[in-house]
Amino acid sequence: MGTSFDTIEDLALTIISDYKLNKLYNQSTTEFQQYCDTFLMSAIPNFIQCNQDLGYDLNTRTFNSTLTYLEISILADFWGIAWLTKETQDATQISLKLTTSGGFETHSEAQNLKEKSNWLDRLRERVRQKITDYQLLDPTSFVF
Repeated sequence: MGTSFDTIEDLALTIISDYKLNKLYNQSTTEFQQYCDTFLMSAIPNFIQCNQDLGYDLNTRTFNSTLTYLEISILADFWGIAWLTKETQDATQISLKLTTSGGFETHSEAQNLKEKSNWLDRLRERVRQKITDYQLLDPTSFVF
């Protein structure tokens, strides 16, 4: 049996803290898994350099292959990129000002968006470096 989607998603979620994800998990683990799987489906095509088969079975939520830890880590990073891209493009995060009856205000939406974008850029750089390291582990896999 191949690597479970949960293995990748659990690794990705170790660096992400989101109350919306926590709430969804507490409401329904099935819906939570389906929601997280959409980010994994978005991540898979980005790892074209993978030496293993990234085919999968949605019913069992497993890959056809048993992935190495580095491959899992790269997919988890791509998962994080897909999730953060959605968060960065969330229209409610770009609103001008949010004030509640308790007087709470968000601070500088532009700064928040800038920091998310910077983090996303750093994550992309990190995953590209991991892919380079991955490819260097097996130089015979290069196609010239």
